[in-house]
Amino acid sequence: MRTPLLLVFVLLGFAAAPLSAQDRDTKVRNDRAAFRESKDWVYNNLDEGLRIARESGKPLFVVFRCIPCEACQEFDDDVARRDPIIRDLMDRFVCVRIVQANTIDLTRFKFDFDQSFAAFLMNPDLTIYARFGTRSERDEARDISLKGLRKAMEAALRISTRATTR
Repeated sequence: MRTPLLLVFVLLGFAAAPLSAQDRDTKVRNDRAAFRESKDWVYNNLDEGLRIARESGKPLFVVFRCIPCEACQEFDDDVARRDPIIRDLMDRFVCVRIVQANTIDLTRFKFDFDQSFAAFLMNPDLTIYARFGTRSERDEARDISLKGLRKAMEAALRISTRATTR
């Protein structure tokens, strides 16, 4: 009796798998659709983010995110939705979300490209104030936190304020 019941659950699991799984193209399209009309994020356009930052006098918060990668997905969702822990600080930055870096000069951004979430807090002149991120094989809950990101953002704003008052 246990074997047929187990077989039913296994078969149901395989039947449901395609419903939850998405390929890379679908995930990227869904991400783009979610941010297309956003007034909070410049989507996949670093040059536009730099232009807005120069005009506004705000520093940049640039997130590099590998969309198909499921590591750090919850953290990325919290950042993208502007979790209350960081929302007030995010308003003081021009926020740019990069999901495809093919056209970006990555020599501007020195970091381990094996990260599943990488953020740069920087001046519009490309001076980097702080980096924040994690590698994909580490436990997200122990490696990164919104409180830690908040501290990095606060430090970057202090540096930015000092830089603009000189």
